[in-house]
Amino acid sequence: MEEEEEEAISFLDRILDDEDVFAPDELEPGTPLSPDSCSPFLVSVKGESDSEKGLVMRKLVLSGFLASEEIYINQLEALLLPMKPLRATATTSQPVLTIQQIETIFYKIQDIYEIHKEFYDQLCPSVQHWDNKVTVGHLFQKLASQLGVYKAFVDNYKVALETAEKCSQSNAQFHDISEDLKVKGPKDSKDCLASVSMEALLYKPIDRVTRSTLVLHDLLKHTPTDHPDYPLLQDALRISQNFLSSINEDIDPRRTAITTPKGETRQLVKDGFLVELSEGSRKLRHVFLFTDLLLCAKLKKTSVGRHQQYDCKWYIPLADLVFPAPEELEPTPQVHMVPEHEIEDVKSKISVIKSEIQKEKKASRGQSRAIERLKKKMFEHESWLLLNTPTIPFRIHNKNEKSYLFLLSSDYERSEWREAIQKLQKKDLQAFVLSSVELQVLTGSCFKLRTVHNIPVTSNKDDDEPLGLYGFLHVIVHSATGFQKSANLYCTLEVDSFGYFVSKAKTRVFRDTTEPQWNEEFEIELEGSQSLRILCYEKCYDKSKLNKDNNEIVDKIMGKGQIQKRVIQMFESEGTYYNEIPVVLLWIPRN
Repeated sequence: MEEEEEEAISFLDRILDDEDVFAPDELEPGTPLSPDSCSPFLVSVKGESDSEKGLVMRKLVLSGFLASEEIYINQLEALLLPMKPLRATATTSQPVLTIQQIETIFYKIQDIYEIHKEFYDQLCPSVQHWDNKVTVGHLFQKLASQLGVYKAFVDNYKVALETAEKCSQSNAQFHDISEDLKVKGPKDSKDCLASVSMEALLYKPIDRVTRSTLVLHDLLKHTPTDHPDYPLLQDALRISQNFLSSINEDIDPRRTAITTPKGETRQLVKDGFLVELSEGSRKLRHVFLFTDLLLCAKLKKTSVGRHQQYDCKWYIPLADLVFPAPEELEPTPQVHMVPEHEIEDVKSKISVIKSEIQKEKKASRGQSRAIERLKKKMFEHESWLLLNTPTIPFRIHNKNEKSYLFLLSSDYERSEWREAIQKLQKKDLQAFVLSSVELQVLTGSCFKLRTVHNIPVTSNKDDDEPLGLYGFLHVIVHSATGFQKSANLYCTLEVDSFGYFVSKAKTRVFRDTTEPQWNEEFEIELEGSQSLRILCYEKCYDKSKLNKDNNEIVDKIMGKGQIQKRVIQMFESEGTYYNEIPVVLLWIPRN
């Protein structure tokens, strides 16, 4: 198994991936189904006016943001905790750090903490005693007016990281402190203290200001224009967006781009873990999509430390990358398919281990070697599932050389990779060959540029991250409108389970129509799920495009959307609609 990777440090690409913050924009648009080019899965609440729905959504947005604000304050507290004792030792004969080093590393953290503590204390009673007359715009306007403190923090951020790293390397005591800061869980959480590195916590303020801007955007969207909050939120959003524009140049390119020998910028667009079928065996790869090439890499197994690097397995310039048409595809090589009963057996073992971890946490208050042994065992089982369950082929062909084959568990994910690549290929791209030195430099940069740091298994998550949903989700898929021409249409539903997505339900095909009426109900079991994905397909009946491989999906995706955990969780024991394909949800938690 690879070493557990460090917390994400990319800026814009990871905005919505860390904390479980509800934002309506999490209902990701795919190819639009409706004529107004909106997402086919927009939130509305049955039986209420637009104004009433907006006010309900205001509370949902604020409730989610308040919960994440509590986590953020706890993270700042954990970062500040060692500052006082470090200052105390600075004037002794054996200082851990000098006063200058302390001031550099913790620069503006105290000010940021005080700003958000005051904001939280004022926002909390408004959300807890909510009614339609509550105003919060003045609080967000005040928060935005204090972004100058964040500007000072951002300007010092790189120096703070470098100073902390140098001090950690030269002082064993500070190294131990900086690698094991304790973060409290939320007040209503049963979780114990979580161990987080100083480097990870120093990134939180940069990430937080982006989240605040997203929340402002969504809050404004659900605030009536005649509401007293509207002009105040508008002003706060304007200030926040201007601030983000000013710091993106300082943070984002440094983290997600490199300069080629020709002086051009090569930007990282997307990265993630995929299973590659190589020489008849499944291999877990980290795939990086840059603006001009796709690179497939493997993390080298090195000694524990800060010198991990990637080994490039292959790369393809986007100018040479093609997706074969369905009728041109070669049959997928014979792949060993794990029997379903073996997969279920491993899932059962994971569930047992999770229960044992919770019991051990209660008995030892979160401090136990037994917990670490159990987590390691769970990581091994989850990694096995991640490697052995994907079956959907994703073929990539270099028109000058060979083809490569990935196996995915989600057609949604395959669509996103394909769309990201094809979008980049619309530009005027030139073919090229990297020299060995250029390839070495590019591969060496991947470790710092990556935006996905952990393989998607629950054992890799921080203890303060929210758990997924367990229980049963009742889903009714009603209908769709807005198609320009008749088609044979059906929908599928995917949920994540044990770190990967699984297709759980499929409607019948509604033939030759622009307004399919499925009206089908499904019961989906949730096993630590974070989101529900909905895909609408046009069924292909053209025999020339059908592939002999049973796992190949040649049907065309007409639209897709994703509904996050917090949206589902808000509607326990009551229904909600998602239009333009109305989807009624009812979540029944497992006791």
